[in-house]
Amino acid sequence: MKQLKKAIEWRINYYHQQSLKLFWDLKRLFDFSKKEKVNAISVIVVGRNDNYGGDFSERLRTTLDWNLSILPNPELIYVEWNQVPDRPSDCDWISTRYPNSKCYIVPKEIHDTITQNPKMPVMEYFGKNVGIRRATNNWVLLLNADIYIDPKDFVNLNLSKRHIYGTYFGNVEWDGKEITREKYKKTIKSISHPTKTLTSLVGNFILTHKNNWLLATGYDEYLTNSRLGVDNDGLYQLESFGLKPMILGTHYHLDHPESANKGNNPTHGDSNILENRTFPYKNHSNWGLIDYPLEKIAQSIWKIVAVSNKK
Repeated sequence: MKQLKKAIEWRINYYHQQSLKLFWDLKRLFDFSKKEKVNAISVIVVGRNDNYGGDFSERLRTTLDWNLSILPNPELIYVEWNQVPDRPSDCDWISTRYPNSKCYIVPKEIHDTITQNPKMPVMEYFGKNVGIRRATNNWVLLLNADIYIDPKDFVNLNLSKRHIYGTYFGNVEWDGKEITREKYKKTIKSISHPTKTLTSLVGNFILTHKNNWLLATGYDEYLTNSRLGVDNDGLYQLESFGLKPMILGTHYHLDHPESANKGNNPTHGDSNILENRTFPYKNHSNWGLIDYPLEKIAQSIWKIVAVSNKK
């Protein structure tokens, strides 16, 4: 009986996923919006030098090597949030490995003035806001550190400024080696397709014009006790300005024990955001810590300096 129930559940999920794929494939097929050629992209990634999930630096290097070799004229902005003082900083090797990179270190002093959840060491979406405000290209791609993209989806990119681009999701078993063209999707464990509004996957990958984020004032910085759900709030915020969701292709996730899809993880914060949410919200003018002073640590590495009278 248990096996029959599992078989039925699997079949229902299979057809649900196929229906979502059909929805997005048809929507993309009949998309006649005005587009522009994308010649450069700013890629924003947030992390911490705490070996999150095991082999964090190696997973980060693996995905960055791959993604930056595919994207058109990429500018990498890496935000190291709540840096652990006694551990090597990933900014050190990033700044030398990737010539067109900028690293911003957000120290514990600033983190402690923001977070309301002591179990959550990384304010991921605050960090992404830091990157958005400092991006210099017109197109901004927000990626998680363990995500890599399907190369065929980023050839001769032509995108609409009125779209928010998401992707299908492939969960892969990583063997600890570099990604190659021959095997970049050979170890897929599962494939998922986003809901009709892109929710559930935009925390991994979201691409839109920078002006859209500036209009939206980034992710909501009044959400200070959670990472779960903040990505969807950012999506709803963009949609409240008339932007439409669209699928671009597929991204792949290097699976690890602390992945959010494994279940409850206290480092992701509370699951509930705020009741009776309204959009659009409006952040304070300093969102993304944009008017905090910078201290140059090394070539292409800056530390954001804590100032006592800032929010």
